[in-house]
Amino acid sequence: MAANFFSSLRKRPDGLLPVSTYVGYGAGQIGGQILRDTPALILPFYMTSVIGMEAALAGLVIMIAKIWVVVADPVAGIVSDKSNTRWGRRRPYILAGGLLAAGCFVLLFFPPSFEGQLMLFLYMTIIYVILNTGYSMFSVPYLTMASEMSDDPDERTTIMSFRNGCLAIGLIAAGALAPKIVAWVTQDLQGTAREGYELMALVLGLVIVLSTLWIFFGTAKAPQKAATEQTVSLMEQLRIAWKNKPFLVLITANIVQYISAGIGYAGGLYFFAYSLELGLDSYNVLPVWIILISVASIAAMPLLVWAAARFGKLPVYKWCLLLFSISIQLYFFATAESLWIVWLVAIFIGLFNGGFILMSFSVLTDTISYDRMTSGISREGALSSVYSAVDKIGNALGAAIFLALLSLVGFIESSDGGFPEQSEATVRGITLMYILGPAILHSASIFILNRYRLGVEDLRAA
Repeated sequence: MAANFFSSLRKRPDGLLPVSTYVGYGAGQIGGQILRDTPALILPFYMTSVIGMEAALAGLVIMIAKIWVVVADPVAGIVSDKSNTRWGRRRPYILAGGLLAAGCFVLLFFPPSFEGQLMLFLYMTIIYVILNTGYSMFSVPYLTMASEMSDDPDERTTIMSFRNGCLAIGLIAAGALAPKIVAWVTQDLQGTAREGYELMALVLGLVIVLSTLWIFFGTAKAPQKAATEQTVSLMEQLRIAWKNKPFLVLITANIVQYISAGIGYAGGLYFFAYSLELGLDSYNVLPVWIILISVASIAAMPLLVWAAARFGKLPVYKWCLLLFSISIQLYFFATAESLWIVWLVAIFIGLFNGGFILMSFSVLTDTISYDRMTSGISREGALSSVYSAVDKIGNALGAAIFLALLSLVGFIESSDGGFPEQSEATVRGITLMYILGPAILHSASIFILNRYRLGVEDLRAA
């Protein structure tokens, strides 16, 4: 299967895109994944345990910034849908948004020393809102490009597989390199936790800039759809999404999955630090865990592309959701002395999480392409913006739920990067939220996906 996949990349049939274009498109996800995952993985812990923000306020920072994308994402979709420039409809916004977000990413980890919680809360909220504005300018046009680069559903799956491969690379940078830099500064150089996070922000900010430039230049020759005279208003975007029943089913399932993902992202460091009693060693365990997830995800791409072509995208999607929910229950048996269980679960997560992410985005491009073919209107950005907003709101809601529950179970904050002792009830709450929450939500989304009705035959007929 893998041999057939790579052989198909070497022998390019007429009409298919060159591999360099696949790579150019996929490279953008490296920076995009850092912007998405580093704040999701690290920011909640950074706010509550390094700069001393109350857990409930930290959750509010995340929610306000992500609620803003309900406006920012649709606007990014409208503007890019209407644009006709020498660089195409999407690429100028990808460039500007990526650079703006990179700058704010750095500022997020350089907060001034404020005396009270209010000024710290305002600073973090404003910077995170601007960061998410840039991320909307980047992510909505970027996501939309995949549906415009090819009219072949199978080739779109291949395009998305390159995106998913770079997603794994971005995840390594976001979740493995980031804590490793913090650990290097605090443990090897004997610096403060703040200094560790500041260096991390500068390094990853540079990676975001390079990734943004790569996709801008790497997709210069990619096919593009010209804007039509018919475009849509902000409110019309919601009506479009509502009328596209396959799309509506997909995003309904996705918001449940993204709430689940938000809980998993926000809770990771807390679970390692307190449930597994690793404390400061969490900064060294998390990178290994992320690398195993990423390598397993990359290795699984040829198998998943083959399985989607052989059995269909939706069956593979649903099986991956179910198997993910089952496999993470092994965490209940993990301890600091049995980290091999953590590594085993990481491999399962890489396979099954990577699988349902790939299928989700591939199915998304089908619903967008189907809308364009049946309506004759270029409103890909409108649908992509709704999907992107659902992603960000779902993740933020999951993180906010986790942080709110963290307050309820009596979590003790810190302002020095330390790991203050927590009560037994607090640790038990962290464990249950981190393991059972995502499993229940991912499994529940399968029942929603059972209502999805759009096959390859429908697309080819259209």
